[in-house]
Amino acid sequence: FLLVAGATTLFCLLHFRVIGPQGEEQFSDGFHLINPLAQTLRSSSRDPSDKPVAHVVANPQTEGQLQWLSRRANTLLANGVELIDNQLMVPSDGLYLIYSQVLFKGQGCPATQVLLTHTISRIAVSYKTKVNLLSAIKSPCHRETPEGAEAKPWYEPIYLGGVFQLEKGDRLSAEINLPDYLD
Repeated sequence: FLLVAGATTLFCLLHFRVIGPQGEEQFSDGFHLINPLAQTLRSSSRDPSDKPVAHVVANPQTEGQLQWLSRRANTLLANGVELIDNQLMVPSDGLYLIYSQVLFKGQGCPATQVLLTHTISRIAVSYKTKVNLLSAIKSPCHRETPEGAEAKPWYEPIYLGGVFQLEKGDRLSAEINLPDYLD
């Protein structure tokens, strides 16, 4: 997974000309245009050890909801990031790589279609409205399990990820529509 995240980040940086030979554009009249993303990255670069970091996991003990844990093995909150009311609090302005993975599971397929959704939202300090940053929908069942047939298990992961400019005090939340299928 880290390899995919690293490759995606590298692609974004190359695509937006943050790295590579095209950091600036020069026009015939001598005017220079600095790529805004490259400028933001240069101005907000910091020592890797002081960058805000969060890695939280779902609480397996809560049924019917997605609740994050931050004080457990394989979790991390560092350099100002806090988990308050199931939302991550952004400690400083800057670019953030936001990623999420949820795994759904079920046994057999019902007559009605199962549509699984996962959304990462931002509640910004500047405009107080919830805005969806990342969203996905999947359907693990393409046909109903026939009556009398063995109900086979299914597993459906949803991965989300992207780079976003966030402000100090912004809050990030994650939602799913069918928590009973959460693994």
